[in-house]
Amino acid sequence: MRISTSLLTKISLDAMLNQQAQLSDTQLQVTTGKQILSPSDNPYGSARSLDLQEAIGLNEQYLANAGYAQNRLTLEESSLVGVGNAVQRIRELMIYANNDSQTAESRRFIKEEVDQLLDQVLSLSNATDSNGEYIFAGYQGKTKPFAVDGAGNYSYFGDKGARLIKMSGSTSVAMGDSGEGTFLSIKNGNGTFKTKDLATNTGTAIVDPGTVYGTYVPDNYQVKFIPPQSGDLKDPLEYYVLDGQGDIIVPAANAGNAEAAYLGGVAIRANVGIPYQEGAVIQGLDALGIKISISGTPVIDTNPPITETSPFPPASGNFLFVNPGDGFDINPSNFQSLFATVKNFSDTLASSQGTDTDLTRFHNAMNRALIDMDQSLGRVLDIRSRIGARLNTVDKQMEINESFSLQMNETLSSIQDLDYAEAITRMNLQLTGLQAAQNAYTKIQDLSLFNYI
Repeated sequence: MRISTSLLTKISLDAMLNQQAQLSDTQLQVTTGKQILSPSDNPYGSARSLDLQEAIGLNEQYLANAGYAQNRLTLEESSLVGVGNAVQRIRELMIYANNDSQTAESRRFIKEEVDQLLDQVLSLSNATDSNGEYIFAGYQGKTKPFAVDGAGNYSYFGDKGARLIKMSGSTSVAMGDSGEGTFLSIKNGNGTFKTKDLATNTGTAIVDPGTVYGTYVPDNYQVKFIPPQSGDLKDPLEYYVLDGQGDIIVPAANAGNAEAAYLGGVAIRANVGIPYQEGAVIQGLDALGIKISISGTPVIDTNPPITETSPFPPASGNFLFVNPGDGFDINPSNFQSLFATVKNFSDTLASSQGTDTDLTRFHNAMNRALIDMDQSLGRVLDIRSRIGARLNTVDKQMEINESFSLQMNETLSSIQDLDYAEAITRMNLQLTGLQAAQNAYTKIQDLSLFNYI
C-alpha cells in the first residue's frame, strides 16, 4: 500500500488538531471548574443538572418565603405582646377601680390612663410589616384595618382572611391573623353566658359572672325577687326563675306556668318562691348548666316601699305587692370587641356613683367588664400561642429546606463540578501528546526523496 506525502501530512495534521481540541476542552474545564461544558459532553448529566438546579431554585424561594413568614409572624407576636401588656394593665386598673376605697374623682384619673391604653391598643392593631402592609387587615393588606370616629365607635375595614405562604411542596403557614378574629369576635361574659342586672334595680344586689355547670342549655333566663310567702318581711325574700318564653322554671311546683299567673298567686300568698340566701347558688339553673350566685340586698316593689332590711317591717298583711322587684338576666354570650370592652369600662368609670344604687350598678358593670376583659386577654394569649406554633413550624421547615438545599448542591456538584487533580493530570498528558505529535509531524515533513538525489 502506498501512502502519499499529502495523506501522511493530513493524518498528522488531523492528529494534532484533535490533540489541540482535547487540550482546549480540558483547559476550559479547568478554567470554569465544570466538567460538563455542553449537553453533548454528558446528556444524562446535563438533564440531571437542570432538574437539580430547578429544585434548588425552588427550594431557595421556599427559604425566602419562610424567612418572610418568620419576620411577619415575629412582628405580629411583638404587636400582641404590646396589646397583652396594655390589656393586663387595664385589668389591674379594673380591680383597683372596683375597690370601694376609690372615689369618683380617683376613678376619673384611672379613666384617663385607660383611655391612653385604649389608644395604644388601637395603634398596635394597625401595625405594619416591613413591606408597609397592615398585619391585622386579612387579605386587605393595604387598607388600615381599625379606625375610631368622634363618638368613640370602632370600625373594622379588613376581612376575615389569613394569607398562606408555601414553604415546601406540602407545607404552608398562615402569615398572620385577621383583626376580626383577634380583636372583634370575642365572646363576652364567661364565654358561654353572661349575667346582667336589670336597669330597674334599686337594691344593692350584685350578681357574679357565673360558671358553666354540666351541659349548658342556651336561653334567656331571668331571676326575680318577690316578698316572702309568709308575709312577714323579717323572713328572707324569695325569688323565682323564668325561661326565655316567660314561663316559670322554679319553684318546681309552678314550673311551666306563665309569669303573670304565678304572680297572681304570689299577690294572694298562694304561691311560694325560693328563699334567698346571700351567696348561695341560685336553684333551678344548675340543671341547665348555669351556676351563679347573688350577694347583697335586693329590693322588692311594694306599696309602701320596703326592703328585707327595713327597720320596722309592717305586720303580716300590711303591705301591697305591686310588681317583681330587683332581678337579673342570664343570656347566651355574644361577640364583643376588645375595643368595646375597654370603652365600656371607661364609660363605667365616668358613670354616676353618688348613691348606693349607683354604686351597686357600678360594681355590677365592673364585674361584667372584668370577665369580658379576661375573655379578651385569653384571646390575645390564644393568638400568641398559635403564632408560637407557626414559628416553630417555620423554624423546622427552614432546617429541612436548608438540609435539602445542601444535599441537592452536593449532588449537583458531583455531577457537574470538575475534579481538578484528574483534569490537570489529563491536561499534562494531553499537552505531552500534542508536543509529541508536533515533533513527529516535523520529522515527517523532513522526509523527502529529493534529499537522496
